[in-house]
Amino acid sequence: MSGSQRWTFAGGMAATVGGVGWSAKATGLMIAGLQPPIVYEVAPLFFPVAIAGLYALIEGRRSGLARAGLAVGAVAELCALLSVLGLLLGPTEWSPTGDSVTVLSPFIALSALGTILGLLLVGIVVRRTACLPGWWKNFPLVLAVSVVPLIASSAVFKAINERLFEFPTLLIGLEWIVLGAVMARRCLLPDAPRPST
Repeated sequence: MSGSQRWTFAGGMAATVGGVGWSAKATGLMIAGLQPPIVYEVAPLFFPVAIAGLYALIEGRRSGLARAGLAVGAVAELCALLSVLGLLLGPTEWSPTGDSVTVLSPFIALSALGTILGLLLVGIVVRRTACLPGWWKNFPLVLAVSVVPLIASSAVFKAINERLFEFPTLLIGLEWIVLGAVMARRCLLPDAPRPST
């Protein structure tokens, strides 16, 4: 396995771990009304690593758009790291609750927005270069584009039932798990036929 394949595999595993964290949080709240401790808060550390793994997948065909996506993903990772460290090591008043804004809120927001933008930019290049097989070349882009409408739909689900507020988080988590599986599969079966570009 080459260095790029290792990065892609690590990115796939990171996408899966982050997705499992979000899915576990959503499932726990929807079924039992309980959130597993810290899994949701730590999950954003893994998503920018998945972006780096996608970037490694497009080896030899990296455009400025892909490099910009990687750079935005790196900023998102730094913001995620700072927010998680602040949540774990900082005083209690740093932890945002409900609609409160704390010293960590900008880092949490920049981590989320940077991850979406980084995935969108790298996803465009993944689609153009068809470095994932078949329809899956579109999936990183679909994931990036689906996040905002899914989050916006939380209010609709909450109006139906308070616990359904977490349903979009569950779907986003599942999307990350699927992306991770597709990336890992691409590394484990590198000789799968690729369309010509």
